[in-house]
Amino acid sequence: MEKDVGTILQLFPLGENGLIVCWCTPEHGILRTAARNARTPGSELSGRLDLFHECELVYRPATRGGNLHSLSSAELLNPRLALRGSLVSLRLCSYMARLLLATVEQESGDAAWHTLITGAFDYVASTSPRKAILRHFEKRLATLHGIYNAEFTAAHCLQQHFQHLPTGRAELMSALPE
Repeated sequence: MEKDVGTILQLFPLGENGLIVCWCTPEHGILRTAARNARTPGSELSGRLDLFHECELVYRPATRGGNLHSLSSAELLNPRLALRGSLVSLRLCSYMARLLLATVEQESGDAAWHTLITGAFDYVASTSPRKAILRHFEKRLATLHGIYNAEFTAAHCLQQHFQHLPTGRAELMSALPE
């Protein structure tokens, strides 16, 4: 069994009652776990697995070279409830999570990714969402990847390097105040 602290970036249904949970952890980087029966009433995981929650997770590593681990338990550490007070905050955090997932390899094991995304989520939870927050996140992400060039915007650097970035940035930027 492995143990780590992680922030939930994405959730996907798994069968009738399960979830695939995509985490960002300081020890393992981007990590995917299968949470079987997580959506059944009375499950010990019920109510603990939601977007942007930070949890202490215990999981069984995948066998046969796979990358979908089996989640055994999750203890909620920080639900970041303040994010749910604003649709724009949720959209901003969702875009940042998708951007991180699009640019970081699974199980990279670099704590910098976890520090970046949890810092961004905590900051958005403590203040009003603004365009400057997304621009700063993109700049830090491009800098961590080693591709930031001050002659261009960070968004341009990321787009040129990774080609396929999440959709919806233009709409998000128009919804965010200066």
